[in-house]
Amino acid sequence: MFSIILNKIVSILEANTLIRETFSYEVELFKGTPSAVVIPSSNESDYNTTQENIRVYAYSIKLFVNRDKISKTKADKMLRDLVDSVIDDFDKDYTFTGIENPRGYTFINTFATPSLWGYSGREDEFRVCEINIRCRVSVDLNAIS
Repeated sequence: MFSIILNKIVSILEANTLIRETFSYEVELFKGTPSAVVIPSSNESDYNTTQENIRVYAYSIKLFVNRDKISKTKADKMLRDLVDSVIDDFDKDYTFTGIENPRGYTFINTFATPSLWGYSGREDEFRVCEINIRCRVSVDLNAIS
């Protein structure tokens, strides 16, 4: 399920016209910015009924804006606008329309919350925001193998 959800998150980010490039792994060098990096970050499982559990799959989306080529003020505004647009994207499709669930899994919903703002790179060349995405999935224990 981690890969299925990751692919859906990447496709939502790739559709965002404010993002120049999106990666599903930690990358060392960006060809352009703003850029997005998505990686799985954690998971939880909770008992729901004797036949069903609820799992939470969590991901970290890091958004990067290069501050070397534009003013620091413009980079900050660009990142604020980008964060708003990404959160809006996930709010608009919080059930991940069209996701193909494996047998026994039912995607429930998604929550996106900004979690951390900071700087990255040599001499703080990037303004960064990390957004946590938490995805709830119902698991039918009798249907999974």
